[in-house]
Order: sequence, then C-alpha cells, then structure tokens
Amino acid sequence: MLSATGVPGQAGPGRSCDPHLTVDLRGSPGSVSWRLPETGPATDAAPCVVLADRAGCAEFAVLQETLHHLGVPSVRVDAESVAALRLSATVTGGAGHDRTWRVLDLDGRRIAPTVVWARHFSPRAVPATADAAQTLLRAESWHAFVRQLRSLAPSSLPGNRPGRLEQLAGAAAAGIRVPRTVVTTAPAEAAAAMPGRRVVVKVVGEHFIETSPGLLTGVLPEIAARAEVLRRPALDYPVIVQEHVEHDAELRVYHVAGAVHAYAVGKRAPDSPWREEAEVTVTPVAAPPAVADAVRRLASLWGLTYGAFDLLLSAGEVVFLEVNTDGDWRWFEAKAGGREVSTAVALAIRTLHLAALGNTGPPSPLGLVDFLLLGTRTPGSRR
Repeated sequence: MLSATGVPGQAGPGRSCDPHLTVDLRGSPGSVSWRLPETGPATDAAPCVVLADRAGCAEFAVLQETLHHLGVPSVRVDAESVAALRLSATVTGGAGHDRTWRVLDLDGRRIAPTVVWARHFSPRAVPATADAAQTLLRAESWHAFVRQLRSLAPSSLPGNRPGRLEQLAGAAAAGIRVPRTVVTTAPAEAAAAMPGRRVVVKVVGEHFIETSPGLLTGVLPEIAARAEVLRRPALDYPVIVQEHVEHDAELRVYHVAGAVHAYAVGKRAPDSPWREEAEVTVTPVAAPPAVADAVRRLASLWGLTYGAFDLLLSAGEVVFLEVNTDGDWRWFEAKAGGREVSTAVALAIRTLHLAALGNTGPPSPLGLVDFLLLGTRTPGSRR
C-alpha cells in the first residue's frame, strides 16, 4: 500500500474501493545512491547488490544503509531518476568467451551485480516529456531493462510474481483454504451466489492506478453489504467478488528466504491504515505451525524468496487471501516497535551476495557493532 511518502503495494494489509484516495509522490526526488568500497582498481568490476525502487519508498533506503554497515556494496536506483542514467551491459557467450556479460557499466562505474531486487518499478513512474510517443518508449524501455536486469546476477528477489488469480488457484490446489471467488463483469450476479451478508470486491490487477507519473489513485478492496452489491450495474472490466470470511485473527506474514515473521493486525475496516492509522494495531506474534507451513509451501510453489502474505485464521483454519511480492515491511515494524523483517532481509541479501562471490559456507558471525546496527531504528519511513 502507500504511505504519505510511500509507494504502491507498501503498507497496510487491507484496502477499500475508494476512487478518491490519492497519493501524490510528485515531490519525491529520485536519486542514484552508491555504497561501494573505495579500494580496488577503477577498471575492476565491483561485485555489487543492485536495488531499484521508487523515491518515496523507505524500505530500500534502510536496507542499503544496513548492507553498508555489514560490508555489502550496493547501488540504489529510483524510478524517478532512472532516465538520467548512462548504462551499458554487454552480453557474450559460447566457447572461448569469458563471463563479461555479468558486467554492467552504470554512470561510468563498472559493477558485477550479485543480487538484484526491483520493487514498484512501474513504467508510469518515469517522468514524462512533451512527446507522448517518446515518453512511452523511454518508460517501457527502462521498465523492461530493470525487469530483465536480474538475468545479470546470480540471485534476484522477490522471485516470481504470480497474479491474484494464479495465487488463489495455486493455494487451492495446494490444499489451503481460499475464499469463494468469482471474477466477473457483473458483480451483482456474483454477489447473488455468495453466502453471508457481506462480500469483498477487489480489482484483478494492481490496487493503485498511476494516472500520471507520481500521482496515484487507490482502487482498494472493499467490504460491502451483499444487498448493496446486488444493486450494482454491470461493468466494462472484470473485478473479483469474494465471500467475506468471518475470522478470529488477521495476519500479515513475511517470508524471507525461508524465515517467517508474523504480525497480528487489528483494524475496523480495510481502509483504516489510510484513514485512521492511529486506530490500527500491529502486534508481533509467533506464526502458528499451520501458518508457517502454508507460507513456506506457497513460497516454494511460486519460487518466492520474499513475499508479504495476507492470511486469516478462521476457527483455527488458515485462509489465504493474497501475497504481495512488493509488500512493505517498515510500516508494520514501526507500528509493532521492532526491526525483525528488516534484519532478516539484510541478512538474506548478505548471504546471497557472499554466495555469488563463491562463499558457499555460512556467513561469518556478526560482530557486536553490526548486531547493534541491525537493531537500530532508522528514520525516514512513516509506515
């Protein structure tokens, strides 16, 4: 989801269909932030983690600083400034060729990507020009390059990005309960087939529409009275209509390289994280074995190193809602008063980086200073 300075899909587990909810990121200045070692010949390609995101996102700013303290070089690129980059990547191969295809020249610096992680990197984020065709070509080209940049590195995050219907079908096939779901252009007809007094209506695609670079409109999931949805007219685009599952608990569960971190979320309505943030409660909890098992099974099924899972517990049964592969973690940590996910993410990236360097053994243990730095709250994220 979004915070006041956030990005699509970041914080908040629930959302409501309110076309008047807008987030303005147009004042967020983009940048390229380097954290490379000062030693080594300038001609050498420096092994480096590559992070790509939106300028308003706090997650990667915190992650990059933590990696720097752990001795992991990185470069962070924001979508808002990507069009000003100078880059060159050469692909070679076959017998007698070395692996120079792994080298990327970025703004005059030669790096060898070890881990690539791109979040929220929408082509709509790239600033527009006076020429509409040129704007689209530039935006789509940068988006395509960043999306495929993971091929230059031994490891990439988050993994696959299954769509909402793929997620529901996969979870159901894995034996995990999902809400009864209908995808339809006629929500009234779908609601008529649903049990209970309430239904959930949500979009098939992204929860935010970026009408122009930096200006986002929320089209967020809505819990509505079934009788009210029965009166709605047909649409000219498909939506998801689901049964509303009565539940005992709502969980946001983070999967990070096999580790599972869970939070219980209390809120009055799906849009509460936006409209009444102070009323939302986030409490760290031990993931019940059934929850941890479901999350790990689904992460393995979809090839996810990272994912933010939204789940319900209904009479002890796990109900899968969705997984957000770009899901925010800083907002939940701030509400809960900890840094468990930030620490897990940084250590996972460090492990992947060292593996890319040929270190297949366990990472060296953290020193006291490193450990304390991992536990330091870093400012800059409202959520």
